[in-house]
Amino acid sequence: MTARAARTRGRRRHAAISPMAVVGTLMRTASQHGEMGIAAARTIGYRTAMMAGVLHDPRELTNPEFVLMGTEKVEAAAKAAHAFALGLADLQDAWVSLCTLPVRTLQAVATGGFDWQRAPLELWSLQTRIVEDTMAASMRFAQSAASLAGAGLAPIHRTASANARRLERRHGR
Repeated sequence: MTARAARTRGRRRHAAISPMAVVGTLMRTASQHGEMGIAAARTIGYRTAMMAGVLHDPRELTNPEFVLMGTEKVEAAAKAAHAFALGLADLQDAWVSLCTLPVRTLQAVATGGFDWQRAPLELWSLQTRIVEDTMAASMRFAQSAASLAGAGLAPIHRTASANARRLERRHGR
């Protein structure tokens, strides 16, 4: 096995993540929060009007919308918990990669040895690679953390938006 192959054995390479990708993920999450707040307010308004209508006609309690109020929340919460758990696993993987990077680099140098370092420029290339790998691992961790924020929100956002659209169609607005 060559010294270079020994240095890279066991390392997973991830595509470079730009800081703007992390910012974009956070902006999408913030946008979803705003949209969800508006959809929730509209849904609460329609459902409150339905509940007030029950006071005039108790037969309105048979409306399936009253059952949906509870079941859809449970379904959305289960989907959000699942998405969050998957995102948490990715975050943990990114964290372990970031924390073990120095050890893996030293291991690669130890198994490959310094004998392949024949000139100061080669040592410079090793240091450059270490910095680049550390930056890539850091950006992957930041992207995973930013994605985790929106992972659990997506199913709840879908449910709230679908509720608002459905109730708008039903009430003709």
